[in-house]
Amino acid sequence: MDNCVIKNLRANHWQLGWKRVLFALCVLVASSLFSRDALGIHGFTAENAVVEKQYEEAFKTLVSPEMCRHKLRRLTEEPHLAGTENSRKVAEYLRDEFESYGLQVQIYEYYVYLPHPLKVQVEMISPSVHLAHQEEKSWQWDKDSYETDIVPGYNAYSPDGDVTAELVYVNRGLPADYQILKDYGISVKGKICIARYGGSYRGVKAKVAGDNGAVGLILYSDPADDGYMRGDVYPRGPWRSDDAIQRGTVKYIFQHASDPLTPGWAATKDADRLTIAEATDLPNIPVVPIAYRDASPLLRELGGPNVPAKWQGGLPFAYHIGPGPAKVRLKVQCEHSIRPIYNVIATLKGTKYPDQWVILGNHHDAWVYGAADPGSGTVSLLEVARCMGELAKAGMRPKRTIVFAAWDAEEFGIVGSTEWVEELKATLKQKAVAYLNVDIAATGGRLYVSAIPSLRGLMREVTQHVIHPGTLKSVYESWKTAQGKEVPQVGNLGSGSDHSPFVGHVGIPAVSMGFNGPYGVYHAMQDNFYWMEHFGDPTFQYQAAMAKIWGMLALQLANADILPFDYEHYATELMTPLKLLQNSGSKNRIAKEVEKLDSLLAEWQKVAGALRQELDTYLTSGNLSRLEEINRRLYQLEQNLTSEAGLPLRPWFKHLIYAPGLNTGYAAVIFPGVHDALAQGDDAAVHAEIARLAEAFTRMIQGLNEIRALL
Repeated sequence: MDNCVIKNLRANHWQLGWKRVLFALCVLVASSLFSRDALGIHGFTAENAVVEKQYEEAFKTLVSPEMCRHKLRRLTEEPHLAGTENSRKVAEYLRDEFESYGLQVQIYEYYVYLPHPLKVQVEMISPSVHLAHQEEKSWQWDKDSYETDIVPGYNAYSPDGDVTAELVYVNRGLPADYQILKDYGISVKGKICIARYGGSYRGVKAKVAGDNGAVGLILYSDPADDGYMRGDVYPRGPWRSDDAIQRGTVKYIFQHASDPLTPGWAATKDADRLTIAEATDLPNIPVVPIAYRDASPLLRELGGPNVPAKWQGGLPFAYHIGPGPAKVRLKVQCEHSIRPIYNVIATLKGTKYPDQWVILGNHHDAWVYGAADPGSGTVSLLEVARCMGELAKAGMRPKRTIVFAAWDAEEFGIVGSTEWVEELKATLKQKAVAYLNVDIAATGGRLYVSAIPSLRGLMREVTQHVIHPGTLKSVYESWKTAQGKEVPQVGNLGSGSDHSPFVGHVGIPAVSMGFNGPYGVYHAMQDNFYWMEHFGDPTFQYQAAMAKIWGMLALQLANADILPFDYEHYATELMTPLKLLQNSGSKNRIAKEVEKLDSLLAEWQKVAGALRQELDTYLTSGNLSRLEEINRRLYQLEQNLTSEAGLPLRPWFKHLIYAPGLNTGYAAVIFPGVHDALAQGDDAAVHAEIARLAEAFTRMIQGLNEIRALL
């Protein structure tokens, strides 16, 4: 039967007619032999499950690692920082590619605040002198290392500044680290801090340093984290060399993911804008990243006490805290401009439910070449689009519309996708079934997944039908083995990538995924084609495998008779964090309210379980006249867990269950409104946030029962 379908794709138009008939006969025969469960597909009638299986097999057969290699080489030819001419060229290339696949394409242009560096300087002026390099080394054999368009190492949205002060080592630069400094009797007020990357988002480090009175912050990559302490460094191995600089934004993405000057509304050309001084998500002290070759002389000159054991890094000397005697001058000067960015949106229109959208997204801007981040994800997106376009030309089209989105300016703080979501918010609430995100598709062979709980079962199911290139078992089995779990665990969605506005601002179910491995060139010049071809994914099989997983997820959501959202599992997944909240040190203040939440969650679980069984019965009833309305209500259930008022401390975030933590930036916090209020010591706010959760749980139960009433 596979040959029956694949030959269709190669057929001339006159041949296609009789082969469709043959395919239909194959479907009828197979539907009498196999059940939906036997095929590993749920949410389909028995006959449609067979058709779907053939569609997916045809899709997987078309996916080509060699096409991934070819496209990545093209994408990594030049640096393409957001807001530059090269970034516009990449957007135009993507537009042309999508159009060649037969898709309808539109470029959404926005005008956003993107500061580019003019002068970035870190200089130790005593007791010895050292001027840090803000560019990586050049290699005689590597033309990419001589490119003049490579942006110097800088942290986007650092304010301008020129400060000179004693240096203090603050480990990861998180609140607990500053508490340890206080226990030592050390203040950072009026000092410049130096913190190692890791443990949290860099914007959190910038905020915490400023809140503690520092006048500047230096960030560096320690070799214990992603350098020679982990293995061979570039160009011999995948880990960070001593000159590689981790660029990155320090925008407060835990406050909102929007353009800083248009928070909550689209940054169109004529949009109203805040002034930079009015923006609420930007640091107030200059921040600069350096490589560990330049951190070493600074840290070596620090005096004061030896660091706690856990603060010791991988440089070959004992670390000290300071302050001083090392004194450093830190200078940042940027060009603060409104620049155009380009989201490329390609559409494959559905045959039956064109106003229900399954959205696949990846960003296309990079700090330099971006072979892994985001290039590997971009080529996987293109490969999904190419294969689905070829299937569509052969007459196999999805029932729901599939949207392929290539976002711009993600690296500056998830800007491009957020502007699109803010502009189309009302439309997305009505039409968006799910958002499927890949940022980095492949830096190795270990699958990682974060998802809204209602989609976790589908993710586990799909991975059972894709072969893992390294083990030649299913991706699911390899995922289980790598975790040492009977059932592989799926993470929670916080921030740090383009799923953030979909989940956090609008309440659209989402997945974010990729394959990871040894990756020491994050946001450095060395994240280039050479690194990918030699270390990250030399055969390009993992980028192809990610395209297969991504495409199959999209096809099942696009073609399901009943969308496979598991809201019973959603309730189950929330029971443990609710118990942790109940058992926390604040239980005496909120015990009764949490007990009410527990009862509502149990009811949610019960009602969702009953709905699941009733939907399965309905699917086999033969009377499916209300499918469109049932499915619309199913994918909109997630919106019951949002509040238009948003979280009290960051109202842009509307989701009451998941948000990035104020002190994590990337990682999710469950029940963020309650935890934010607890951290503030605001008892009234704690009770109010628990009451809002109760209202959200009640809305979910009501929404589930309304779907049951349609059956």
